[in-house]
Amino acid sequence: MIDDELLTLPEIAQTLGMNPSTVRLWVREERLPAEKMGRKWMVRRVDLEQMLAEQPQVGHPRGAASASRTPEDWSEQPERAMMDLASSAEPLGRIR
Repeated sequence: MIDDELLTLPEIAQTLGMNPSTVRLWVREERLPAEKMGRKWMVRRVDLEQMLAEQPQVGHPRGAASASRTPEDWSEQPERAMMDLASSAEPLGRIR
């Protein structure tokens, strides 16, 4: 039955387009019920869907306009922050 489907935290992060550490935080704060099976945390699909129904803004971009501007709080987009910083850095030249 699909309701019994279990998802790993990285699978959830990838599906929602989020950093896996955000999903781990939800589990740690008990916002998302999870159960440790062996070495992996597993989440029932039903529990994930319930959390998303209660918080529909989770996992969705704020809009196309926000993608082109610098966020006020880089903690919301740590991977993008590193990419933006790396792309804006001047290339290392020869030391004179």
